[in-house]
Amino acid sequence: MKLNNWTIFIIALFLAAGAAGYTYYYISHAEPEQEVMVPVLAVAREIPYNTVITPEMVTVIRIPKEYAHPQALRSPSDATGKVAKVTLLKDEIILSNKIAVKGQPNRFSYKIPPKQRAITLAVNEITGVAGFPTVGDRLDILLTKENQNGTQTTTMLQNKEILATGAISMPKEDGTQRLVPSVTLIVTPLEAENLTLAET
Repeated sequence: MKLNNWTIFIIALFLAAGAAGYTYYYISHAEPEQEVMVPVLAVAREIPYNTVITPEMVTVIRIPKEYAHPQALRSPSDATGKVAKVTLLKDEIILSNKIAVKGQPNRFSYKIPPKQRAITLAVNEITGVAGFPTVGDRLDILLTKENQNGTQTTTMLQNKEILATGAISMPKEDGTQRLVPSVTLIVTPLEAENLTLAET
């Protein structure tokens, strides 16, 4: 049987309406995809460096799983009785590398891995990222020098852990001393040689 244009139009309209109705029904009845949340341990109030952590100092919060750091602690029992290796700020998520077992030796020799060395570098507000990096953070070392092609900057070291922060005394042109911020890094002996040479 041959269908005229009007009949074809009515059939197409009916099919379109049916498809729209099915789509609406599916969307309105579909279960919304729920974001997976996981518990992490956060600082309830500021915890100074070298302070023994108590349950009142920490709290458990829930964040999306994809934003949870692999080293984030999950329960108050993970931190209670341990010591803060750095000052922990309020609402900061506590990472395992920021705390230590009470009574654990805190000397450099216990922190430096085998065949590694510690070296201290002077920094300023620019090279020290405004003083924000602290113990346990990692940073890159850049070298800027003049050559026949002008000024060139290269990356000497990458992802180096900060062992300590502080200040060192450096001589001024008039012979007096001045204190400048510093970071102490964990490096290999060869990297320590290259850094010392670059500083000159």
